[in-house]
Amino acid sequence: MHVIGDFTGTGQCIIDDHHNMLILHPDHLISSTVVADSFGCLRRAVLQDRVKATNRANAPMLYGTLLHELFQEAMKANQWDSVFLFETIEKLMPSHLETILEINSTCEAVKEHLSSKLPELQAWAKIFVRADPQADAIVRERNGRQSTMSINKLLDVEEHVWSPMYGLKGNIDATVQVTMRDDQGERTLTVPFEVKTGKNSSNAAHIAQTALYNLLLSDRYGMSFTTTGIPS
Repeated sequence: MHVIGDFTGTGQCIIDDHHNMLILHPDHLISSTVVADSFGCLRRAVLQDRVKATNRANAPMLYGTLLHELFQEAMKANQWDSVFLFETIEKLMPSHLETILEINSTCEAVKEHLSSKLPELQAWAKIFVRADPQADAIVRERNGRQSTMSINKLLDVEEHVWSPMYGLKGNIDATVQVTMRDDQGERTLTVPFEVKTGKNSSNAAHIAQTALYNLLLSDRYGMSFTTTGIPS
């Protein structure tokens, strides 16, 4: 086991819900997504491991995957104009043709749906993908604290991170460098960025997943842990 925390002069470390951590079997790496899903159901992780069920493809799953890939390509190229995004959609279609047929749809229908999402994607990038934070790039943390933020560098896409320190592993959509500015000054941070295409933006599992990814990055890059909220 790993005990992570502050020890007294007599070698004691008190662990509770708010201070310090006890990691059992840290060499057995557990997916951060699985841990985060346990916030909704404690049995879910065990059931998913023991019952290997596969779901049929559906439209929301396909659209979510395509939007992830489209977003990542735009981030890598740092291009958000309509011409580039339409060209990227065309390039993504062939690799998903079987799934499109499985859900009884057509390439044209899928392209039309993705095209309807482009204005939101471009509006978000215009506000947040900048060299420095601007007044309209506002993010709010769970404690009500407010900051302005800019994403000014993409470090990696689909980064696989393993942490024997915390017994966790994860596959992060994007690792980015951000500049946060608030009443306490300006900070440059390396943070995980997760793209969530569902409508439930207050899902506790999503918040937990991002917090665990912060732990993974802090271990990999030797940084202090931050729970700064990043909009997705």
